[in-house]
Amino acid sequence: MEDTIGAFNDSFNASLRYPWNISLYNETFVLGLYPSGYTLPHIVLASIVATLLMIVIVVGNMLVIIAIVTEKALKNIQNWFIASLAVADFFLGLVIMPFSLANEIMGYWIFGYWWCDIYSAMDVLLCTASIMNLCLISLDRFWSITQAVDYLKKRTPARAAVMIALVWLLSALVCIPPLLGWKRPTPAEEFPKCKVSWDEF
Repeated sequence: MEDTIGAFNDSFNASLRYPWNISLYNETFVLGLYPSGYTLPHIVLASIVATLLMIVIVVGNMLVIIAIVTEKALKNIQNWFIASLAVADFFLGLVIMPFSLANEIMGYWIFGYWWCDIYSAMDVLLCTASIMNLCLISLDRFWSITQAVDYLKKRTPARAAVMIALVWLLSALVCIPPLLGWKRPTPAEEFPKCKVSWDEF
């Protein structure tokens, strides 16, 4: 009885000192593979599923971009907005998701503070651009239906290009301040984190 209590106390003390890699299994604390605490089967399954998803996102959006650029029948103004959305989603799948997967699986950021800043800024830029492109597509469809004649006359290639540029410019304005130093200082840690600071200044 005393041996059992002693073993449980040792496991409990270990969980307090190393909370990142302890999981409960048959009333015994077992060290995980990474600080995230995921087991090897979880890591393999998540890697396979996320990799397949990234391939679908990258290839699918790349095909959309190629189709709009090369097919004459698709080179109309309303498809420009779809191409802009596809560009944002393409780079999300190609640049952001692989590092997000590694960060989630390992439980800490291994790629350095410099790339963390670039990665965070690009994440915010591309996610914001994706959302705003969806809003732009919705507005374009709404105006095309409710103000069909007037709006289609006003929707010139130049104005459509300005609308798309404004989407990307506003998205960039959201992500630039942290790169210029408007962020919480990152302390030195054994297992560094990489996340966007939501602190108010």
